[in-house]
Amino acid sequence: MVSRTSARRAASATTTLVSGPYERGELSTIMIHPNNFTSSKSRTQPQDPPGKYFKKDQKLNAKDALGEFENMLQMQTLPSITSFNTLLGTVAKAKKYQDLISMFNQMAEADLLPDYIGMNILLNCYCDLKRVDLGFAVMGGLLKRGYKPNIVTYTSLIKGLCMEDKIGDAIGLLRKVIRMGFHPNVKTWGTLINGLCKSGNAEVALRLHKEMVNGKLGSGLRFNPNLIYYSCLIDGLCKEGFVENGKELFQEMEGKGISPDVVAYGALIHGLCNVGDWEQAKELFIQMMDRGIRPNVVTFNMLIDALCKEGKTDEASGMLDLMIRRGEEPDSITFNTLLDGYCLEGRISDARELFVSMAAKCQERDVETYNVLINGYFKCRKWKEAMSLFEEMVSREYKPTVITFNIVLSGLFQEVYYWMVFAKTIVLKRHWTCSKLSKSPIIN
Repeated sequence: MVSRTSARRAASATTTLVSGPYERGELSTIMIHPNNFTSSKSRTQPQDPPGKYFKKDQKLNAKDALGEFENMLQMQTLPSITSFNTLLGTVAKAKKYQDLISMFNQMAEADLLPDYIGMNILLNCYCDLKRVDLGFAVMGGLLKRGYKPNIVTYTSLIKGLCMEDKIGDAIGLLRKVIRMGFHPNVKTWGTLINGLCKSGNAEVALRLHKEMVNGKLGSGLRFNPNLIYYSCLIDGLCKEGFVENGKELFQEMEGKGISPDVVAYGALIHGLCNVGDWEQAKELFIQMMDRGIRPNVVTFNMLIDALCKEGKTDEASGMLDLMIRRGEEPDSITFNTLLDGYCLEGRISDARELFVSMAAKCQERDVETYNVLINGYFKCRKWKEAMSLFEEMVSREYKPTVITFNIVLSGLFQEVYYWMVFAKTIVLKRHWTCSKLSKSPIIN
């Protein structure tokens, strides 16, 4: 058994994890280089009977898990590593990475070596923190201890590479994994496709998708995508302007017997709105409701935004009414979008009426709400109303932003400039009149 002193000395040889909010998060190198701390030296734990420390249906939150972890470390005979894994998994799911790293450090100081599951949790933690290099180091530790990485391990690494925009490496790793005989699951494919789409490589994702469904990735491997996968790819394509490809995928999905949900519909509707195809977006929206799929606030906001950009604020207002009738509660984005639409059309009275109605509908205003209407007043050259609203905003303890001050200063300068031009025009006209009169033969 390793002494407490030697364990602490080993734990002090740390690897800095990340900068920023996790800059103090450090992890003992014995977690990455376990050849310095073999399982024969670690404290052994008995196999706990099921439910000894946790009830089968007990749901722990991160705070409870941390407290239970401290209690377990104080026990004379440590619980099994399985019990520790339960707590590590709970904290990892809550994305409390700094706490998770602290837990691994404390395990190291207690001569407690994580097993295969624990090291996979650690590997995934590194990948989520955009330190895939350390994730690969942990995999090296797994191999040194005789463990064989599985598809879950590789999926975490692919995710980490995507998060660091190492797209080529991610695709290369996937191809290597397939050559090694692994069968990537839905999560693996979804992770890579999601990473490609988020990094602006939706076209690459589409090519990869075609290879996958046609079994051209090697070993004759074919893949049956699910709804989440399709929704992600359709969304990525539409956001990059490949709306026609998005429509084709939508039809392909339905052809495979996969019924689209509100997310899939919303992704395609958003894409159609962005390219100005409002009519087809409306048809898709009606189809969605006819199929009994309830539009959510995001879907309604997309349509209201598209209508306002098309100058169809009356239809946008009707969409808001429909939204309320169907029991979907508008949010501040809904109101701000319509408010901005009214202001862009110069319908400042309608904008003011909507602004007032927000209080009646128990909808909390935000800084953006005030910014939109203040800007609208200035655009209509109603600077007194704009300044009155600004004062109301401050009195209600809404903190003005840089955008707010830019709107106010720009509006006031434009108003001053208008009056300066007006004054100059009057002076010039009077000067011209006097000049002409002075040359008049009647006066002379």
